[in-house]
Amino acid sequence: MHTKGNKMRNRYGDEYSWEDIGNNQFLFHMSGNSLGYGRIGGKEGQTGLDYDDLGMFDPSGGPYVTIGSIVEGRKVTHIKSTDNSYIVTVGD
Repeated sequence: MHTKGNKMRNRYGDEYSWEDIGNNQFLFHMSGNSLGYGRIGGKEGQTGLDYDDLGMFDPSGGPYVTIGSIVEGRKVTHIKSTDNSYIVTVGD
């Protein structure tokens, strides 16, 4: 199943949405350049930054997404960086 959710806007007017890519995972899509000016962070207690197991990401202008955030009505349990975006895994 590959469906895109509702489009939302961050505080700079960039549109973003979540694409359901199956297996309780969603791919983050965003227009504009906000992803290039965002920040990422590891989990508390991690040594170094593991791009396959992030604690948060925050595109410039939002949204701020962390473990425990709600995406498409479900709690984020895992965040992974891709070449140009992020994939979150959500709980059932």
